[in-house]
Amino acid sequence: MKRPLLAILILLVFTGSFTRVQARELTANLSYAAFSTPDNKTYIETYLSLIGSSVYYVKNEKGNYQAAVDILMTVTANDSIKDFRRYVLHSPETSDTNNCPNFLDLQRFTLPIGLYDLQITMFDVNRNPQRVITNKRSLIVDIDPDSIGLSHIEMLESYEKATKQSAITKSGYDLIPYVASFYPGNMANLTFYAEVYNTAKVLPKDSRFLVSYYIENAETRTRMTDFNAFQKMQPASVNSILYSFNISNLPSGNYNLIIEVRNSSNRLLSLRSVSFERFNPGVEIKLEDVAAIDVSNTFASKITSADTLADYIRSLRPISTENEKEFAENQIKAGDIKLMQQYLYNFWLTRNELNPEGAWIKFKGQVDKVNANYGTQIMRGYQTDRGRVYLQYGPPDQIVPMYNEPSSYPYEIWQYYTIRGNATDDVNNPQNTTQSNRRFVFANFDLVTNNFQLIHSDARGEVRDDRWKVRLTKRDNANPNLDSNQNPSQYGGRADDFFINPH
Repeated sequence: MKRPLLAILILLVFTGSFTRVQARELTANLSYAAFSTPDNKTYIETYLSLIGSSVYYVKNEKGNYQAAVDILMTVTANDSIKDFRRYVLHSPETSDTNNCPNFLDLQRFTLPIGLYDLQITMFDVNRNPQRVITNKRSLIVDIDPDSIGLSHIEMLESYEKATKQSAITKSGYDLIPYVASFYPGNMANLTFYAEVYNTAKVLPKDSRFLVSYYIENAETRTRMTDFNAFQKMQPASVNSILYSFNISNLPSGNYNLIIEVRNSSNRLLSLRSVSFERFNPGVEIKLEDVAAIDVSNTFASKITSADTLADYIRSLRPISTENEKEFAENQIKAGDIKLMQQYLYNFWLTRNELNPEGAWIKFKGQVDKVNANYGTQIMRGYQTDRGRVYLQYGPPDQIVPMYNEPSSYPYEIWQYYTIRGNATDDVNNPQNTTQSNRRFVFANFDLVTNNFQLIHSDARGEVRDDRWKVRLTKRDNANPNLDSNQNPSQYGGRADDFFINPH
């Protein structure tokens, strides 16, 4: 499945290189939007955001550090130049080159209705030798001067009341563009601006019209619960729209932001949409949103047994968030086959939107492996401690199997050179959850089944028992000192040595 592309918001990433302390890449994001003036002159706004950490800083005459990027923008149509800009964009001054914020540039091009090409050429002024970077993208101006229409939607990082008119001022507000289509988990709001044109020209003076905006699922085209708003307006030369959705509870996925203009008879007069991607894996899933997922002709639709679906969904627990675990168990209890199909498909869609089936097949292969190796007469392999750890962290780098030590229960020690944090850890900051050289101790206390219990691990979030060696050797020590962390006297016991240095 392809990620939705923006019809009215284009994201460009320019890559080059330069040297500061080490080689880096000159990186910029670009978006654009089309608007119209009250006298029906249409124009394009371009929003260029330079990544502050990707440019080369030098000291200026004030003793501060500053970067400079030479930029040439050329707008063409049918190989004819319609407009161009050549300028040097300077970064804000800074005294600390380790803390370099992104900096923004806005340009306006007055253009009539039509299709255009925008070519951008730029290089880092302070880099030597200079590497020229060129990219070309299409633009569209499609605002009809004689009918009710909408501008393109401008996504915003922030806004505030304007104290004076500037290039970023519209309708009395200073608007800071958000030059991206990706909303990570730490962004709580989706803010946007748009304009409605020609309502005074087309509608009766004393009439009213409705402007509504909502977020829809990009795959199913269904509206998301709790992300709808509207306002009634009176005709004017230009009607402005400035609104912010709180998307803290919007699950991960691909969405469209829709703006509609309708008359008093509810007839659609104009519509605009912009696509965006949300990454928010910790949010609780809503039943109505999962129920909107279309699973026709997907791998999930081919699984028609309620028992099989329940088994597959339960196998996801080791890699699920707490919200997903609770939601999934409720669906299993309800026994609704379609809803279980939708849940299974949506689970993998949010993790691999390009190939959810491939991701599921790969994971199912691991589930089949743990079921074969770690299952018991009454438990599936993924329900056991070894199966859970294997699915959650992957195969261990080393396994020390000790099944016949004279004075110990059978045990295994697993070592991971590197593991990532639990599914319930801070998923927005995975670098904070990486752990090195972590070990897990599993013991089989009943000596009959294949159920090895996790009795100790030094991994964060896992069971920790500093007296695990006492438990392991309790087989030959009926009255061990439970306050001691040392191994009781035993013959041939090497658990402590293997834990410290698995080999």
